[in-house]
Amino acid sequence: MDEPGYTSVEEQVEYGLEAVAADRTVEVPLRDLLYVYKTLGELISFFHQPLHYPDLAAVEEFLGDRKRGAYHLFSECYYRRLRDVWPEDIAAALEEGGFSHPRSPYFYHPTDEAPLTDSNDD
Repeated sequence: MDEPGYTSVEEQVEYGLEAVAADRTVEVPLRDLLYVYKTLGELISFFHQPLHYPDLAAVEEFLGDRKRGAYHLFSECYYRRLRDVWPEDIAAALEEGGFSHPRSPYFYHPTDEAPLTDSNDD
């Protein structure tokens, strides 16, 4: 899916990380970290076996929406469990887009609406 001018998922995630010292750490409540870990585990568990998603409907059921399913869990991880764990400089860089790849991901389309800034308050 590498379209000219677009980036891979890996490139999106890894962008800017080399600027962070490998030995820097943060403190995260164990319960929140386990929640994130288990959420990632469910993602892996679902997608590791193609029989789990025989069609688009199966993927849509797994993903759910803001109130249930994997999208709900991802939002909880992103907007609540990991929201305030970052050192000030990293929080500022995240806010300013310092870790956002300047090129769009392969799945982006110029007609896409602006991304949701879901605070998970729905």
